[in-house]
Amino acid sequence: MLKAVPLDPKILKHCAAALRTLSHPDRLRIVEALEQGPLDVSELTSRLRRPPATVSEHLMRLRAHGLVAADRAGRVARYRVAHAGCLTILGCIRSHFAK
Repeated sequence: MLKAVPLDPKILKHCAAALRTLSHPDRLRIVEALEQGPLDVSELTSRLRRPPATVSEHLMRLRAHGLVAADRAGRVARYRVAHAGCLTILGCIRSHFAK
């Protein structure tokens, strides 16, 4: 068995912050919705059945940690998953908790 090399404390701190950000159910639902492709706030609002202000707040937090990104076309921003690790975490949740 290979011995694991300890992670740098800075990396661990960054990972912990990203995991805290993903720990909200609505944010996980946003990542799950974006897994299929980019969506704008109105599309996410409709899918999550949450007010636009709430969805925007969650997107702001996800963007602040580099987990999602926005591509603008005029006045409309379409959001997408920016960090593949989000999808890996979602896959772990599905395989371990959604049984």
